[in-house]
Amino acid sequence: MDLMPIKILNTAFERILNQEMAELGITYTQATVIGFLNKNRDAEICQRNIEENLGLTHPTVSSILARLEEKKIIYTQPLEADKRFKRVFLAEKNSEMYEQIEEKISAISEYAFCGVTEDEQEMFSHVIRKVLGNISR
Repeated sequence: MDLMPIKILNTAFERILNQEMAELGITYTQATVIGFLNKNRDAEICQRNIEENLGLTHPTVSSILARLEEKKIIYTQPLEADKRFKRVFLAEKNSEMYEQIEEKISAISEYAFCGVTEDEQEMFSHVIRKVLGNISR
């Protein structure tokens, strides 16, 4: 299997997503962290959860969290059970930003998959999840 089209597709998505997120003053990777925190508002999320769920490295997540905290998009508090770890919270005022992120991603997805049937999109997602599962082992 030629992996080059996958790399080209990834680069194209990253470029357009970063361009769109720049209008909000964030990167696409920062947007994925914001999305993860928004979807898990009621859970006790710390840095390790973000690393594991988004497939990012410790230094990457540390850097992202520091930048988001500087921008007052997130804040942290020591965990009650273990003060060595910090719980990460999405600041309430940023729910509007999350909606804008979702709208931008949805528009890009609609544009990118124009002419691709729902069945083809589902098969594409299935294959991606399967390959990711193989790589993760």
